[in-house]
Amino acid sequence: SVREGGELFTWGQNTHGQLGVESQTTPIPKPQLVKRLKGIPLAQIAAGGAHSAVVSLSGAVYSWGKNDFGQLGLGDTEDRDCPSYVGALEHWKAVFISCGADHTAVLSKEGLVCTFGAGGAGQLGHNSTQNELTPRVVAELWGARVSQVACGRWEKHTLVYVPSLDKVYSFGSREEGQQGDQPNQLIPLPINSPVNTGKSHQGNDHCTMYNDLIKSTCNLVSIFTHFTQNSYLNGIATLTEEVVAAWISNSSLQHWENVKKDIRLIFSSEACINGSFL
Repeated sequence: SVREGGELFTWGQNTHGQLGVESQTTPIPKPQLVKRLKGIPLAQIAAGGAHSAVVSLSGAVYSWGKNDFGQLGLGDTEDRDCPSYVGALEHWKAVFISCGADHTAVLSKEGLVCTFGAGGAGQLGHNSTQNELTPRVVAELWGARVSQVACGRWEKHTLVYVPSLDKVYSFGSREEGQQGDQPNQLIPLPINSPVNTGKSHQGNDHCTMYNDLIKSTCNLVSIFTHFTQNSYLNGIATLTEEVVAAWISNSSLQHWENVKKDIRLIFSSEACINGSFL
């Protein structure tokens, strides 16, 4: 939870340091301040199976928690109990991040997607089942200009939305425990068109395969838009031209009382002050 002043508070299970409070005790029943992020204006927060990540207003990414598959993007598999800056994304200008059970996807301002962490089901979209310890661009989406991304929490699956085509692309696990002639999807493919697996399918076999794909992704699709549209923070208090214009547009006593509260909030918070200059 992020307060209007920009401070991040976490609580709950913490076996892998996923709360970012520089300890690995469990559980933590009451909200605790994530001190390592103090003064950093945050734009968005994401939580995975046992890891967490944030994007700042400047586009920087910080991650912490469980890291057995490299899902923190830090180049190793060591857990972190406090937020660590993902240096590999220094020039990425991230605008959104999503965490799955053991993998992570980051969306850039230019609409590029990079993924890292567990790749055993193809959920990273790199046409392989290898894990990635550092962020890697999903080459199949190059030039597509993605606007939304969501990682399946349990399905080992990733979805992206390309507005210019009005299509949702998926990659990763088709369905839990699925076997035989329906392998995991290793590259992004649109979920609203038949899938080419390289094998010949006739009649009902092809329809069955396609229906299974839709069935395996329907839960993610149903929450996809809601999740991505509601994962951003409401916004910390910052000083902008619009805010100042609103302050001086009303001379009522009650309005000025509210203005004074806003001023106290902004100038008492490092995160709010820093965010005002971005």
